Amino acid sequence: MGKERRLTEFHKKLKHLSATMIHWAEENKIRTKRNGDYEIPQRNGVDWKDDFKFVTKLDSMLADGLDVKLKKKEMKMCNELYKYYGSCYDRLRK
Repeated sequence: MGKERRLTEFHKKLKHLSATMIHWAEENKIRTKRNGDYEIPQRNGVDWKDDFKFVTKLDSMLADGLDVKLKKKEMKMCNELYKYYGSCYDRLRK
């Protein structure tokens, strides 16, 4: 059998963050007039796809099984992203 890797608590939180971001994008997408495509609003001038790419990059670093420790700035950014994108859960609680 292959090696089993257990997710660290932070890795679980990171996976939850990416799922939260997808949920937020689904709830907040806006239909554009051209071709009926959708557009996802920016977060303070930053594209959603750039935020998602950042989280995905961190997730893949942790998934590689390397003994990677996230930098303080990276953890702070993840907290900021969760505060913003986690707002979709605030509406569910009300």
